[in-house]
Amino acid sequence: MKKKIDFALPVRHFVGLTFAVVIFVTCLQVICRYVFNNSLVWSEELVRFLVVWMCLVGSAVSNFDDDHMTINIIVEKFPRKVQFVVYTIRQAMIIVFCVVSSYASIPLLKAAGGSNLGALPIPGYAWRGAATIGLAVMALMTLFRWFNDFGRFRRGEFCLKDADTEVAEQASGAAADQLDNE
Repeated sequence: MKKKIDFALPVRHFVGLTFAVVIFVTCLQVICRYVFNNSLVWSEELVRFLVVWMCLVGSAVSNFDDDHMTINIIVEKFPRKVQFVVYTIRQAMIIVFCVVSSYASIPLLKAAGGSNLGALPIPGYAWRGAATIGLAVMALMTLFRWFNDFGRFRRGEFCLKDADTEVAEQASGAAADQLDNE
């Protein structure tokens, strides 16, 4: 079986590193405040900045993993080819939304300019750039996911399953196995 390439791996590393920095800076702030009785002025702003970037860029990982919320109860009853067509339309709609929204946010970046917004010398466009870049990466990850799923479809492995359906099937399978063992 051919191993699936994880195109989202660099994004996963970015999100993990960002999360580690958020935890470190938050712990440092608590230590400085309660042990040294001297708060860091910049820590809250940096953590807020990193969380915004982590969430907006990290949502691309959710798109690549196809973990966003879907209700496939009707679509999963269709033949495999129809399922893939519906899936392709959904993925195309996600890509179009992300590209249009990302492009439409560029004037906001220009309007934010290079002026600093707070205690840290982070320009305004860096704050608003999280949405623009996050949406662009989301569109790219959705496209990569579709290419992976197209390969699965050609090999006959593609089938839409709702997460609730999979859990119910696993539970009923485990119950049947338990009955067979008794």
